[in-house]
Amino acid sequence: MIKYQAKTFWLNIFLTVLFAFTLPSAEAGFISGLSKLGKSIDAPDKPHGSSFRLADELAHYPEGSVAEISFNHSQNQWLAKTPDGKSVSVHEFSENAADANKQAILLLAERDLPYSLDAFKTLPADVVIKLKSRHGKTYSLSGTPTTTQLIDKHISIDISDIRALKTALWQLQRPVTSVNMRLIQLADNPDVMLPKQNYGSKIPVDNVGINQLLKALKTMRQQTFAISAKVENGFLLHGKEKIAVKDLEKVAADRDISLIILGSDKPKKTLQTLAKDWQKKKDDGSLNSYTTGDFYNAFAPKNSSAPIAVNIDPSGKLRTALHFDHRAPTKTAVEKQRSGIELASMPLNVLTKSAMLIQPNEARAKELDDRIHPLIPSWVHLSLIASFAIGLVGYKTSWFLYLKLWASPLRVNYRQWFPFAIRSLMHMLCFVLLYLPFLGIFSPVYILITWIYRIIHFLVIRPASWILSKFS
Repeated sequence: MIKYQAKTFWLNIFLTVLFAFTLPSAEAGFISGLSKLGKSIDAPDKPHGSSFRLADELAHYPEGSVAEISFNHSQNQWLAKTPDGKSVSVHEFSENAADANKQAILLLAERDLPYSLDAFKTLPADVVIKLKSRHGKTYSLSGTPTTTQLIDKHISIDISDIRALKTALWQLQRPVTSVNMRLIQLADNPDVMLPKQNYGSKIPVDNVGINQLLKALKTMRQQTFAISAKVENGFLLHGKEKIAVKDLEKVAADRDISLIILGSDKPKKTLQTLAKDWQKKKDDGSLNSYTTGDFYNAFAPKNSSAPIAVNIDPSGKLRTALHFDHRAPTKTAVEKQRSGIELASMPLNVLTKSAMLIQPNEARAKELDDRIHPLIPSWVHLSLIASFAIGLVGYKTSWFLYLKLWASPLRVNYRQWFPFAIRSLMHMLCFVLLYLPFLGIFSPVYILITWIYRIIHFLVIRPASWILSKFS
């Protein structure tokens, strides 16, 4: 009889779990249900390319000039791995390349970064350092004895320590756009409300009144919100109306929104050009891999003699800002361009005076990525899963405690089989879906208390009772 009840119990558990997991999504099952609940945006750690391999890089550089390097902490020196598999010191490799009238190019994988920036000061001065990220991106590292810069094509970031370097690498590789991104232009009427989002294939530019801008932000969560306007002294200006950038940042932080603010005297044309550029990337499938580095490079002048500096907020809030001024020669060139061609052909770096991107920091972004449902913190998910697993391990105790809260239905109390089956199924579903996730963690607590009581009863209460019985 006991074996039969045990088999019936496990059969009920299996059928209940199967029913619970297949009910939410009849078409795609439990995994599809989780994917619908989970967010599909803002995933920072999706690779954009294959992992770094030295053999794949040889075709991009002159023969005999490239090597993969790593810092040996025990020997306190850099080692270079040549294409033939040999490992030599970096200084020896650099000298051999110089003897062959070639400049040494050193490839460093992100996973092999040293513990301190001081290690880079021991490298030869005439070498080129290329950083290969875990996502397949390539960056340059250059500097002087006092400064170090991470360069991504036309932009650069000043690096103060190795932690700042890792943060910059993470930030540059982070996707900018989301599935439900919004491009916003300030309307002449300050009370125009944000229209409902169009989920079509085309990326639209919506009009919002400046008085409704904060309200529009509060209706969004974990999305990309790009707005272009004239920016002066920390305010967005449109006609006689203005709004503080700090107010927008605060709401964006509360809603985990990636906020893009483009300072421009031609905001309408700027957004149209940006929408056209993003639409092209969306059509060819490259928008999902459009990173922060790609975003800032789109606004940086391509003919500049030096990379444009990007500042990352050292507080870790990832308030990154790109500012560049059109100097006198550039302004003259712009005026000539305006007189010769249409405004529609102007690039983003000419239309835009400043660009600023505010995103969740690395810790916050990872916490958001760990969520199953975007509105529920990851620690809640982890707690529920842990409680379910712990309760399932001690299923006998869990079932015993559950029956104390809600006894099993008895067949004799039902005239027909169908109501009894429905009641039994509901009873088991509540055990699997409610009791185990929320109260299953108390099963080991109950077991511990029970064993403590038994030990105390055996060592203290029983001897005391025996002694009292003898002398009473």
